[in-house]
Amino acid sequence: MKQLAKSLKLQVTSLFFITISTVGALAQTVPSEMMLGDLRLTINESTRKQIQKDVDRLTQSQTYFNILVDRMNLYFPIIEREHGGAGIPDQIKFLAIQESALISDAVSSANAVGFWQFKDFTAREVGLTVDRNVDERLNIVSASRGSAKYLNSHNFFLKNWVYSVMAYNTGRGGAQKYVDDSNLGAKRMTINNQTHWYVKKFIAHVVAFSPAVGRPHSEGIWLDEVTNAGGKSLEQIAREEKVDLEELKKYNKWLKRGSVPKDKTYAVLIPRTGTPPKRAIAENSRRNKISTPQTKIYPTELKPGITEKNKSTIIPLNGIPSILSRENDDVHTISARAGISEKKFRKYNDMADADKVIPNEFYYVKKKKGKAKIGFHVAQKGESLWEISQQYGIKISKLASRNRMSITDDLKPGRVLWMDKTRPSDEPIAYHELSAPVITKPVAKPVASTNGVNDALISKESVEEPIDEEIIEEEVPDIIVPVVDTKEERLSKVKIHTIAAGETLWSISRLYEVTMDDLLRWNELPNPDAVSIGQNIQVKAPIEEASVGKNIINHTVQPGETVYAISRKYGMTVDEVVDLNNLKGFDLSVGQDLRVYNQ
Repeated sequence: MKQLAKSLKLQVTSLFFITISTVGALAQTVPSEMMLGDLRLTINESTRKQIQKDVDRLTQSQTYFNILVDRMNLYFPIIEREHGGAGIPDQIKFLAIQESALISDAVSSANAVGFWQFKDFTAREVGLTVDRNVDERLNIVSASRGSAKYLNSHNFFLKNWVYSVMAYNTGRGGAQKYVDDSNLGAKRMTINNQTHWYVKKFIAHVVAFSPAVGRPHSEGIWLDEVTNAGGKSLEQIAREEKVDLEELKKYNKWLKRGSVPKDKTYAVLIPRTGTPPKRAIAENSRRNKISTPQTKIYPTELKPGITEKNKSTIIPLNGIPSILSRENDDVHTISARAGISEKKFRKYNDMADADKVIPNEFYYVKKKKGKAKIGFHVAQKGESLWEISQQYGIKISKLASRNRMSITDDLKPGRVLWMDKTRPSDEPIAYHELSAPVITKPVAKPVASTNGVNDALISKESVEEPIDEEIIEEEVPDIIVPVVDTKEERLSKVKIHTIAAGETLWSISRLYEVTMDDLLRWNELPNPDAVSIGQNIQVKAPIEEASVGKNIINHTVQPGETVYAISRKYGMTVDEVVDLNNLKGFDLSVGQDLRVYNQ
């Protein structure tokens, strides 16, 4: 009898501890294999033991574990929605715990802020607002949307979600030294002692917290969303939604002052208690304009086999959503995968009805822009105006217009194309010397310099618009157009530099003869390491700073004067005249006053 009682007591005690463990931290064992999206990870034994130690540390404090579980089950439905819609593997949501412990206003020693630990310049790159009134890094909806863009941009280049997770910590440039090219696009990968520590820590978070996903909040809290609150203060929203103001502020620290701006849609989180409606986050109410939209269906255009599962990831290119074509794509299939009509797809990409989809090319799924982010592009051999318009995300009609040409005109190799401004009518067409000297016939009109061209080796050139042959009275011998810009002259014209592999902020500062402090200040960089390959940085002082100490006078535009002529007269660059006077183009009016430097 005593033996039976002892046995029953042991069973009850065991049951008690099992119950406690299900409420608190669950002891989890690191598996030898796991999936990250469609990538199968094999974890070798020594690394598995190493990760297991991290798992044990994460779960050893029952109190802290339960706090994190409450946070993740508040915020994960939102992260899952934003990441899922962008094609991010579900497990990557655990990265938010690793980054910030899901504390909205967490700040790292490197000055990274918020749920997904963005620095201010990176946040702006992924579309987040960071100013004195709003910091979307503290908004779980906006920040999760931004993190999806950031992760997708890494995965576009690295083609491996493990490397993309690593790049979230190291930056894409820093990740390169850990990348094994054989793993790019692979379906299997081994996690071993050479794997970056950040990845192993990420796996530990996935293992430790996965079993607790979906638990109800310990206080019965769930999060509602309101997205039509533009112009309203939190006080007003609290009254309308009948919630405690302090609780509302707790979940909306992203609004630092004033009312919710009207410049775009912001999600205001409303803490509720009780049982949430089914799929509350995705379909909560008529107020929720950010709810997951129903997929657009075009019955006459969707082909068999085009499903939500095999729909392609949308990647931002030149700030415009784009999609990569596949080997067998046509307009029918790629537009269906992008979720837009064929008509819109052709319109967005300047395609005629007879134009075919080129494999492994990017196509836009939103309208292209009226100008590019760079000043000039040198046409390469065999390059078409359409290819350049796609490369920079500029409408082909706008590109042609800015260069005073037709979209059907032949594009000669070496021609310098104006990308963000319109070539002045009195500015001659310029060519870059690609391989052989450019041969041309001069015309009676004097040749003007291409001083506005900033980052190519530019040659003066005397090609003008077509000339009526009748006005040419005598034949002029052919001439060879020389290259006139020195390296120093070319560098002095560059305003934006794109960081290449192997470059550092120090080497860039030496190249442009500026200080590192200048580069840090002009680009709002927290430290010299906060740069990555492909990043554009300003290498010339903004006009407000460059003009300090200059003796500025007024110049009244005379008949026949151009921006270029005025810039040469006063020893300035074209950009300096444009920036100093906030000109929108190169058109001037007789009698117009311009601010110039008194040399």
